[in-house]
Amino acid sequence: MNLETFKRDIKTRYRTLGTNDIDAKVSSLIGSLQNEWAVSPDALSLQELKTFTGAMIEEEGLSLYSELEELIAQKERIERQIARKSEELQHLKYNLFNAVEKQIGSNDETLERLHQVKLQSIDLLEILEEITESAVITTLEKGSDIEETLEEIIKEITFESLNANVLNAIRIRRILASILQSALNVAEATPNQADLILRGTLRGIHTALIKSIDKFRQYLLYVPEEVKALYRDEYKTIEMELDNVDTLFTQIFHGLKSHNNAVIIQKLEHLNEEIATSSDELSRLSKETVELLRNRLARIKRGVTARGNRLLQSKSAQEAKAMGARAWSVAKSAMEGAIKGAKEVIDKK
Repeated sequence: MNLETFKRDIKTRYRTLGTNDIDAKVSSLIGSLQNEWAVSPDALSLQELKTFTGAMIEEEGLSLYSELEELIAQKERIERQIARKSEELQHLKYNLFNAVEKQIGSNDETLERLHQVKLQSIDLLEILEEITESAVITTLEKGSDIEETLEEIIKEITFESLNANVLNAIRIRRILASILQSALNVAEATPNQADLILRGTLRGIHTALIKSIDKFRQYLLYVPEEVKALYRDEYKTIEMELDNVDTLFTQIFHGLKSHNNAVIIQKLEHLNEEIATSSDELSRLSKETVELLRNRLARIKRGVTARGNRLLQSKSAQEAKAMGARAWSVAKSAMEGAIKGAKEVIDKK
């Protein structure tokens, strides 16, 4: 049987049937199989049956396909507009921080703080919840390997958002809280899938934290002392956070309690305890990184010494400050990487 001819014939016949009754249309076409093609419906091969039903679906759903294509086109136009506006916003922030830097003077400590604020501000964290929620919903719609798929997606989003070379205590809490809040929103709306959603999300976060801390540890091994001098206070804060990583989730959960159902937060806490109990890798790696941080920070002397002044005026230190001028593109690439990674995981399923 020539499948192309078969499909064309079915579509032509379906189009000419003068009724809106689907049962009547199907009955007529089933009859034509025997009369025109001399084949019984139960004798159709898998490919022939697929061609037969596919031709009917295409004809019956023609108007819906057109509407769907138009909606997709509208969605793509909106996405392009969002992308343009997001980039404009990034440029606006970039120009604003440049203007502030010009006016704020040359005090190294002030510029250091401004640089840290800049790194925290110029990215797409404001839409992190929407990105995560969309990824979770898409995974549910796909309907297979939900927990495993979510773990991979959340790992990608979390890791790229954390930007491990500038690991920041406040940033970590904000990112994890945003991602967990998105998962909680969807879990509450789909209680039958709540365990899978929350467990997959938590596992993804744990995996991303391990990956980020390990990357940060490698960064500490090779980053110049001049750069460490600029981030001394920030690194001390990170040291305290890593030293108490076991309580990180407890504190985040406490913050989520104020605007979430107590029952689902208890479920979240229980699942997190299960994951933490099954592996001590996060705790172990955090302790190792704390020791490394302490050793590195011990070498950096705070104060206005001749060597300290040389460090702050050195080429490496100046390059570290200049990172702010590239912050928007780095942050943009990081979030785009997260979205791309998430889409790739979804598309594979």
